[in-house]
Amino acid sequence: MPKISSPTHAHDTPALTDRLGAGQTLALVLAVYFAVQVLIRFIIPHGLELDEAEQVYLSQWLLPGYGAQPPFYNWLQHGAIQIFGISLITLSGLKGLILFLSYMFYYLAARQVLEDKRLAVIAALGLLTIPQVSFEAQRDLSHTVAAIFGASFFLYTLLRVISRPSLLAFLLFGIATGIGGITKYNFAILPIAAGLAVLMDREMRRTVLSWKLLPAALLALAIVTPHALWLLDNFDEASQRTLQKLAGDETSLLGGIAKGLGSLTVGVLSFLALTLIVFAAVYREHLKAVVRANSRWTRLVGRILVLSLGLIILMILFAGFENVRDRWLTPILLAAPLYLALKIDAAKIPVEVSFKRLWGVAVVIMVLIPLALALRANMGRINGNYGYVNIPFAALSKTVAEKAAGAHTIVVASDGQLAGNLHFNLPGMSVAVDPPPATMTSSSVAGFDRIVFVWRTKDGSMPVAFDKQFSNYLIEQGITATPQDVAIVGYPYQWGQPSDQYRFGYAVMELPR
Repeated sequence: MPKISSPTHAHDTPALTDRLGAGQTLALVLAVYFAVQVLIRFIIPHGLELDEAEQVYLSQWLLPGYGAQPPFYNWLQHGAIQIFGISLITLSGLKGLILFLSYMFYYLAARQVLEDKRLAVIAALGLLTIPQVSFEAQRDLSHTVAAIFGASFFLYTLLRVISRPSLLAFLLFGIATGIGGITKYNFAILPIAAGLAVLMDREMRRTVLSWKLLPAALLALAIVTPHALWLLDNFDEASQRTLQKLAGDETSLLGGIAKGLGSLTVGVLSFLALTLIVFAAVYREHLKAVVRANSRWTRLVGRILVLSLGLIILMILFAGFENVRDRWLTPILLAAPLYLALKIDAAKIPVEVSFKRLWGVAVVIMVLIPLALALRANMGRINGNYGYVNIPFAALSKTVAEKAAGAHTIVVASDGQLAGNLHFNLPGMSVAVDPPPATMTSSSVAGFDRIVFVWRTKDGSMPVAFDKQFSNYLIEQGITATPQDVAIVGYPYQWGQPSDQYRFGYAVMELPR
């Protein structure tokens, strides 16, 4: 007997595909996903991660520059805290909003150039398959999160300029380029590579080389100028940390080049491997067609990716870069899922089956990542390996508040994470860090009656003696007094075994009036 297909099922599949390919569906799912991430961050222990603590500490000031990273995220965090106050909701909510907007701009970028607009959802969901975007950005990143936003916004405006070259499109392009330039310094590789890729196409070159490019350039320049002027005055201090990370210690030229190319290869593979595996599995029946497919848009985005990597190779060959980390590649290789979506579109592959498969992968990822973050906070009580969120900064802050009571007090912490956590728990108290962040000077103790010094070793072992930790600070400040109250204290980890404790040192010093 011949098999009779269900009419209902035949009509449901295209309707379901249309729903899964709708921007409204993507926006709703992502909004719920990032709201869950904010909730998870609020539920787990409230110790701040490295980047979270840095943002809290630096949010006390609105400056054109703060150190080794451009200021865009700092400015946003300062504004959010000024409006909503210091809280985990403010910290994680801002990050969630920036990432949500990043995914949506990426979706809009894909819609500019895809013939089948439903595939724009495939491109955006592809970001979830990049660990540096989906997991690392949620775990503890700030400036990279800003760079993800900058790259997504840039790609959207670039493709809009080429496909619909209105004055508004060019102005948005200038804004996106300027914002990207103050997210992370390595973002500069993306517009340079994009510009070269556009110049290689005659039709695109004619479109972009328009008088409208001038006001766009002026807008970009206006956005980056405040930080650029600051950077000119602080270049050595601001670049030292970044250059130390990228440069190696190879004395041999060939050895340094080999190390640099090796680190780039590993970085690219770790960044793109999961994405390539997922897309290959989802489109396994049409893999050859996807590989062979081509269009003017695949050529453009493909050139951007290749030229970006070529620029990095030049930096390895001629600038001595030896340590190219996968996270550093984030804004540079972010266009990869878009490139794959364009290849799929060019191959004219039916989307019904692939939508279900890729949405299935995306849902699994969106379930696993919040679970992983929550479980990570619980692992210390099992294996004794506690994370930053478990460190009992709140308990320490209560002790510091008691020691500071009754006098105009400044708290001086031994590192930025400690200072950020103290400011988070004691927002009304003056908190400084020694040594101060790059390009910033030590806070003066003039006008204060008391100093509470707080220090630690990063692993929670016994802190060193007070004078060894702060001797340089005392000399710089011209302080000759001695502390009246010095102690090493230990507190149980949050969500840890009661017997597992993290140690801090504190010293209370009265200042002469």
